[in-house]
Amino acid sequence: MQSFIFNDAIRFRLATQQEDTGAKIQVFFGVFLGVILRWIIVDVIRDQVPFNLSVVIARIVVALIATIFVFSGYWQKVKDQPAGMRFLNALAYGVSIDALVGPWTY
Repeated sequence: MQSFIFNDAIRFRLATQQEDTGAKIQVFFGVFLGVILRWIIVDVIRDQVPFNLSVVIARIVVALIATIFVFSGYWQKVKDQPAGMRFLNALAYGVSIDALVGPWTY
């Protein structure tokens, strides 16, 4: 009988328990879309903020940065949820993140 080999255990885990890349993309775009939608609905439609190209580019960059920073921590919380629920939760999370980050952009 051979003793436990740590490297073999790691290779077995990587081969049998790969994370779903499609689900990660779904959560990433859900958070990103939530950030963008909140900005469009609250700032552009309600507050009548000027809508020019530089503002749009700046908000997209801010949305990408916020999404990248919050994605890894949020992914661990929602990775076991069903696909439809995961996207809606990510969308709501994106809206709440933009509510926190949005005031810093002005």
